[in-house]
Amino acid sequence: MSESAGVVLRECRTRGCLNLRGDAADERFRDAARGAIGVALPVEPCGWRGDGETRAYWLGPDEWLVVVAEGAVSEFEGRLRQSLQGRFSVADVTGGHVLVSLSGPDAGRVLQKSSPYDFHPRVFSPGRCAQTVFAKATALVAADADGNFDLVIRRSYRDYVLRWIEDAGDEYGYRFDRLVG
Repeated sequence: MSESAGVVLRECRTRGCLNLRGDAADERFRDAARGAIGVALPVEPCGWRGDGETRAYWLGPDEWLVVVAEGAVSEFEGRLRQSLQGRFSVADVTGGHVLVSLSGPDAGRVLQKSSPYDFHPRVFSPGRCAQTVFAKATALVAADADGNFDLVIRRSYRDYVLRWIEDAGDEYGYRFDRLVG
């Protein structure tokens, strides 16, 4: 592990994950969801929005992954169920996901090695996210304004994906920080 790592992988503390479905065209649905989670749902394809530890990732025209602080998932789920009306779905999917952060000057190169998706900054700018094949597994990858990338991976692929990133990042200098913020 290099002191001047070109790639830093940080495994984040457990976050609550909610799968939210509803009609994105319904302004009342979007307003109620925003009131419940404190973040406007992105309606543009492959976008995400966040405030602090709360993030909403676009998964499809009527589907979002809402990530909240550890221990707050029940509170957010309850607020969504109270606020939303009509046809919607909220499911706690926390147990199936792990959030990691990839940073460093060579993080983009590791992403390019790991996926057929184009992660070049001219295409994959801050505020963008994509569900993609990642090292023969799957991941939701999101670009942060600070140049870091969030990866939401299935818990069952955690060890495999982390080892893949370690191997792919080794030539750039790699460091792994366990369980951070």
